[in-house]
Amino acid sequence: MLKEADVIIIGAGHNGLALGCYLQRSGLEVVILERRHEEGGGLTTEELTLPGFLHNVHANYHTFVDLSPPVGDLDLRGHGVKYVRPEVQMASIYEDGSALVVYEDIDKTVESISQFSKKDAETFKKLFTEAHGYVNLLLSTLMFEPPMSVKDLTKALSVFGVNKRSEFLSVKLRRETINDFLNEHFESDKVKAHLAFHGAICGYSNDKVGLAIGFPLLVGKINNWHLSVGGSHRLAHGLWRDFAFHGGVLITDAEVQGIVVDNKKAVGVRLSDGNEIVARKLVASTVSVEQTFLEFLNENEKNEILGNEFVEKVKNVKHQEYSLFSVHLAMKELPNYVASSFNPDVNRAWVVNLGYGSLGDLNNDWRLIKEGRLPTPHPNAAVNSLYDPTDAPEGFYTGLLRQFAPYEVKTGNNSNGGSAEWNVESRHYGESCIRTWNKFAPNVEDSIIEFATYSPHDITEKLPNMVKGDWMMGEITLENMLDVRPTPELGQYRTPIESLYMAGSTQHPHGFITFAPAYNALSIIAEDIGIESWWREV
Repeated sequence: MLKEADVIIIGAGHNGLALGCYLQRSGLEVVILERRHEEGGGLTTEELTLPGFLHNVHANYHTFVDLSPPVGDLDLRGHGVKYVRPEVQMASIYEDGSALVVYEDIDKTVESISQFSKKDAETFKKLFTEAHGYVNLLLSTLMFEPPMSVKDLTKALSVFGVNKRSEFLSVKLRRETINDFLNEHFESDKVKAHLAFHGAICGYSNDKVGLAIGFPLLVGKINNWHLSVGGSHRLAHGLWRDFAFHGGVLITDAEVQGIVVDNKKAVGVRLSDGNEIVARKLVASTVSVEQTFLEFLNENEKNEILGNEFVEKVKNVKHQEYSLFSVHLAMKELPNYVASSFNPDVNRAWVVNLGYGSLGDLNNDWRLIKEGRLPTPHPNAAVNSLYDPTDAPEGFYTGLLRQFAPYEVKTGNNSNGGSAEWNVESRHYGESCIRTWNKFAPNVEDSIIEFATYSPHDITEKLPNMVKGDWMMGEITLENMLDVRPTPELGQYRTPIESLYMAGSTQHPHGFITFAPAYNALSIIAEDIGIESWWREV
């Protein structure tokens, strides 16, 4: 067992791996510790149904691969990572058999929207063009830079003249919900439902005050969804190859029991097998704040260094009010949608949203989910095999259904419920999701060879850092964004313990496969320990 290193990183998800690659390339000796038997975290691809059928258990949609600096800095494509950007990105199919289709070609998307509202098509084109024009500004201020405050962000937008030149980007958005934004600018219920669903898939609930401020950025990337060929785990492999190629050490099956603190400074970690590894320069955690500060530190350290106020803030970190319930399928036919008579391209859409026809439909489901109830399924369906034939045996296909759902479930007369209720409900709810898909594509049920469910409870069992099944690792609200995410004391990646940093999705900007938390933490670490940057600045 390795006895010491310059840097110890806890967690080998995409953020931990990326940070390790940068620091190892900078001449430091880095070790990454992973509780599970393989690297990747949410970049998990498994044969959940049958041999040869590859299912992305967590991350399936990668939207920032061509904008995220680590993809180029770490030469991930040179390490075998390959992406495809589907020509037909997404579709929303409605109860009446009509469909709105989003293409890689934005003009085709505008044409599709015009079938529901010519006014909305013009508005969408303006919004997309404007958001796309400001995308570099928005990315540099909102994504790939240590966070500023909302107040400073407002000033930055004013300095760049965004408020004066923009029809859609405004300071007032920080007081609005996405519902407010959509109702102000769009008229078609179906168009509004599609755009709101797109935001929700990205973790931005349409009923949360303040989230309108980030919505234009989401719209600006609505046609930028990418699929990792061979499964999302290929990205984890590419990161690991770069890390190992430059001399980094990854230790799997290494469960961290505690962070070793001496004189209020992090100096190493202690593993569950009793071994300790010394950190000569720093320790970086990419797991949850709950694990880092409530489990990895002893009571004296929590009391003397952190203090009761800080500990209470960690205990009260808010998580998303909804999680994701998934059904993974092995299939012998591609879905043939009834709506293909309205637009044949629906059958080529990578992701298909099923049934949400208005903002009210979404709002009703949020209400049920907050009550712990299972809504009537309105899942989105993805068939990766349409654009990656390597994920299933020849002549067969993989399918994925994702449904918004509560972490803790209340069913029947059970007024208390809990996440373990999913052990009873999963199969039944999975069958209900499949029936919904079959309603829109009547050949689906007969094409299924096998299916497996994956519930919010399963998420936490596999990845404890995703507390309460929260794949964003922290609620997406204005009160938990930028420099106050996850708490004001942790908003700049440093912690109250010297030489201990937070560099995972608990931090700004949030979850999703962006690498941004690691990239931003890197700049803080480099400043603190005197590393000269060689990487591309955004």
